[in-house]
Amino acid sequence: MLIIAVVFLAGCTTTSSVGQETARDSIRAHYEYHDDWSPGLGCYGKVTGYAYNAANVSVDTVALNLNLVNTKTGTIRDSRSVFIGPMGVGQSVTFESLLDGECLQDYRVDGFIVK
Repeated sequence: MLIIAVVFLAGCTTTSSVGQETARDSIRAHYEYHDDWSPGLGCYGKVTGYAYNAANVSVDTVALNLNLVNTKTGTIRDSRSVFIGPMGVGQSVTFESLLDGECLQDYRVDGFIVK
């Protein structure tokens, strides 16, 4: 039984990504993604990171769209929009989001900033 559980969970507990970057105008975001599993959520992807304003002016509204993409098929499995809000000059804001995945699949996260 233990071997079956390990094989079943192996696909959604081992993937981890190196930090990724996305930018739009003066807004930059850095994020990392890793797969995880819990009894309540099943297999999911966790994205953590920060966004920062590199300009000399404030920005009214910032959001970050995240897509969980199957690396084999290129299809989007789940999407989330993370509202960052207004950002002052040089301000940095941390964020975290969960994306719904399937066990035994390989994913990557594509992120892009919306202003």
